[in-house]
Amino acid sequence: MDAEIALQRAIDKARTAGASYVDVRLEQTSGLTLSLKDGAVERAIPLGEGGIGARVLYKGAWGFASTSELTTKAIGRAFERALRLARLSAGEGADPIILAEAPTATVDRKLKVRSAAEDVGIDVKHRLMLEVEAAAREEPLVCTVSQSYQDHQTQTLFLSSDGTRVRSMVPVLLHATSVVVRRGADLNSYRVRTGGTQGWEVFSQKDPRQRAREAAATAVLHLGAKAAPSGRLPVVLDPDLNGVFVHEALGHACEADLVAAGDSCLAGRLGQQVGASSVTIVDDPTLEGLFGSFPIDAEGLAGRRKVLLRQGVLQEYINNRETAGKYHLTPNGGARVESYAFRPLVRMSNTYMQAGDHSFEELLAPIKHGVYAKGTRGGQVDTALGSFQFSAQEAFLIEDGQITSPLSNLALSGATLEILRSVEALGKDLTMSDPGFCGKGQVVDVTDGGPHVRISSAIIGGG
Repeated sequence: MDAEIALQRAIDKARTAGASYVDVRLEQTSGLTLSLKDGAVERAIPLGEGGIGARVLYKGAWGFASTSELTTKAIGRAFERALRLARLSAGEGADPIILAEAPTATVDRKLKVRSAAEDVGIDVKHRLMLEVEAAAREEPLVCTVSQSYQDHQTQTLFLSSDGTRVRSMVPVLLHATSVVVRRGADLNSYRVRTGGTQGWEVFSQKDPRQRAREAAATAVLHLGAKAAPSGRLPVVLDPDLNGVFVHEALGHACEADLVAAGDSCLAGRLGQQVGASSVTIVDDPTLEGLFGSFPIDAEGLAGRRKVLLRQGVLQEYINNRETAGKYHLTPNGGARVESYAFRPLVRMSNTYMQAGDHSFEELLAPIKHGVYAKGTRGGQVDTALGSFQFSAQEAFLIEDGQITSPLSNLALSGATLEILRSVEALGKDLTMSDPGFCGKGQVVDVTDGGPHVRISSAIIGGG
């Protein structure tokens, strides 16, 4: 039996058994992954997986089940398991889930590419990676080069008991290079990524060979760098680190499921001024070619642009149908999943701060003693308390309005809302950063960015 017919029959059966709402996602992913270390192939694996994820809402409680087996019998068992879990959850006394109304749709949406990666031979992909290796090793202090490459496309069919039938296709390409440099006992590393919801054409926009050269040069520049200062100092963030702050500290706090769980410092603040009047922050899955872009969310709704902050005022949360129902809001296409095997969660896509009107030199000029921080090596965020700490991938001292010495191991920390209120000036240079990944029990593709930004005071440490 055709899988779609089996899915529709399973939806109808669950509804007859008392479910108030049912949906299912059928996913098929195919592609290739390659990895090299110091020129030697570590992995060369074709990608091919698929399955279904079924949700059932029964008396205000969810049940979810998935299977990679697409026979009629396996599909039926998955729906029965989801219904059984929903019935068990319905007796636990939690507030009943009410889904916000959403338009039904019958659409077929594909993100288009100019040069499909699957049409490029594996020998061409391998040769490119060897060229990247050689480019990085033009710097004699490079001791290790690690690379990973992946291209895949995911085709999804979404069906719901509301009558929605949506097909979508999302292509993804990602190449990452990490270099390690050594001078005596001193080691340093730097990582770059290139990719997006694009095809092979992405490499004509950003040459991975040149990016490997730049990564090696940056890593060498910071060998033996002086210790970062400590204390409260004025800071200029580059677009990459600004984007990380926007995503981690502000974006997660705007996810309505965290708001509902009491894990957001922005709970109850819609319509309030929470940042400087110059700050506008957007989450937009419709931006062409970016790593976090998608046409249809995991609940069958079209992805749309969301203004989280407008001139410092909190405008909206990112939500799904459940959280929109809880807060009497309109669903805004914010449900995402790692794969068919996961239930939908509220997630970001491409999140960025809008640009201002200052040049980079104008951002630096008023600073007598401060730091310029670029990129990130990771960090941690407490969205409930509204606090964060990030480690910069590279940093420099600012003295009398000029960038001077490179700094090592700089960490930036503070309170989210305090930093948002401390934004003094924004650069003209809005830039979306390298592709990234966001973990929240599941991993999804994201992009973040913004302009250079000057913050009047932040807590600096490291060394």
